[in-house]
Amino acid sequence: MRNKLRFIPSLFLLAVIFILILAGTVAAQELIILHTNDIHGRINSNLEDGQLGMPLIASLVEQYRNNYDNVLVMDAGDTIHGRPITDRLQGRSTVETMNIAGYDVMVPGNHDFNFGYQRLLELEDKMDFSLVAANVFKDGDLLFTPYVIKETPDYKVGIFGLATPDTYSTTHPNNIEGIEFGDMVEAAQKYVAHLQEKEVDLIVALGHVGFGRNYPSTDIVKEVKGIDLFVDGHSHSRLSQGEWHHDTLFVQAHEYTNYLGQVIIDFQNGEPQLSASLISAAEAQEKVSPQEEMETLLEDFADEVRQIMLGN
Repeated sequence: MRNKLRFIPSLFLLAVIFILILAGTVAAQELIILHTNDIHGRINSNLEDGQLGMPLIASLVEQYRNNYDNVLVMDAGDTIHGRPITDRLQGRSTVETMNIAGYDVMVPGNHDFNFGYQRLLELEDKMDFSLVAANVFKDGDLLFTPYVIKETPDYKVGIFGLATPDTYSTTHPNNIEGIEFGDMVEAAQKYVAHLQEKEVDLIVALGHVGFGRNYPSTDIVKEVKGIDLFVDGHSHSRLSQGEWHHDTLFVQAHEYTNYLGQVIIDFQNGEPQLSASLISAAEAQEKVSPQEEMETLLEDFADEVRQIMLGN
């Protein structure tokens, strides 16, 4: 009897350990996509206004990457311009903070051309992340990389960019002289087919396109099948759980870093199962503290801007 009593707890303990290991493995194999859009230069944390800023975003990204094997971070544009700390430095401060925060890919929004497309190309050289747009041309050639395939330990994710033709009327014409914004449906059809040939696990459209505008992003998926996720911007929509349109999940995280968007993709049953949510500044504060390195960098940028404004 004594031996049996020892044996039963041992079996129970082994079963518990196996369940915990299995649970950990499943969690590790989920793909997490974190996303922002329409930051408009709000890279400082402003908790009174409910803005995470890059210090809290960086800490959240770090926490996710410590807990999950497969994490990608995306921005859907209108990011580098909008506040003195960004505008006086012509977007450099935004790019450097995004580098530290660990972004993987961004699509240019209409206001990201506000310093001129040449400056955007200069900033691209400073980016540790990819800048993608499949429908922006200069003299008949693509101005940016049309797509990227990002590989995590378990998955290959194909991401192509779409930039709104609204840019023609929402930035100064001199900023985009000679630039053509091509048909977004044609671009999507081309690169979805291309990424399907590459046998990626997930296809993401990263677009600064938006709902209810002259070129609604939902119109694209009426014509183009095979887009699993559309990470969108431009309309500043707050989609707390995302919206499904024609078998594609659309997500937006409102504006001004009021939220960090989160999409969890579960591949256990073969086909990806997607669910979306938003993390507010108040919720973020319960999880993490602002990243000190980022706060120091932002103080340095603020000093630099003050010197510029004083003419020094």
